[in-house]
Amino acid sequence: MLASEVRRLARANEWQGSTRGSAPGMVQCNIAILAGEQADQFREWCRLNRSVAPVLAATEPGNPTFPSLGEDIDIRRDLPAYRLVRDGQDAVELPNIVDLWQDDWQAFAFGCSFSLEDALRAHGIPLDYEKRGFGGAIYRTNIETVPSGSMAGALVVSMRPIQRDAIDKAIAVSEHLPGLHGAPVHVGNPEKIGLSLAEPMEALGAISISADEEPVFWACGVTTHFAIENARPPIAVTHVSSRMLVTDIPIDSELVQGHCQSKPDEQAGGASSPG
Repeated sequence: MLASEVRRLARANEWQGSTRGSAPGMVQCNIAILAGEQADQFREWCRLNRSVAPVLAATEPGNPTFPSLGEDIDIRRDLPAYRLVRDGQDAVELPNIVDLWQDDWQAFAFGCSFSLEDALRAHGIPLDYEKRGFGGAIYRTNIETVPSGSMAGALVVSMRPIQRDAIDKAIAVSEHLPGLHGAPVHVGNPEKIGLSLAEPMEALGAISISADEEPVFWACGVTTHFAIENARPPIAVTHVSSRMLVTDIPIDSELVQGHCQSKPDEQAGGASSPG
């Protein structure tokens, strides 16, 4: 399925559940939307924690389009679900945010490990856990991110079991993709980063690790949820875990392999909206 078709279905509220595996080879993005000073603090927090939130594009305030990620993207409507946060507390899950959109809102898009999985497959790294019906899990660690103002919080990681003889290759592949979280933050014993494999925040299928595999942990975009909650902005919006913005950017693009964008999308223009 083309990325544009995934977005069309999301816009029509016809895409249900995770975007994992959709539009193979195209970058999927986590999303955070904030205003004013909170947006500035978030941008700096992302710079200080690049593996957590590798920003690939940011909109100008008030403009809901991401032309550098896809010609027709409208961030108010093109996620399968939105997570609305008020004063640091979850308020509600929404199908779109058209009626809530504000002239000072700025959206940030940053890489997702679903796309990293595509890269691992493309380089011949076995992902045997998929055959067992497991799609990964996320955990909150005892590692703190680098704060920026009131933006701070514990690191959340995604875990995927990798065969021991393929771990070095998986690390080499991922470290060349800084726009998709880069190299793992930890391999092996989960207790060293303060978690139990049996107690995930969320899992796609039953957790399954075979005798010839080790759990490998990458930084996860859900970390941004804690940072935003701790900052307690009056209002903010994020993606819902595992339901991402599917872009038209290939995973082998220079944007993903090179340094991450730190300035607003230069093509975004003023506060215009798509029709």
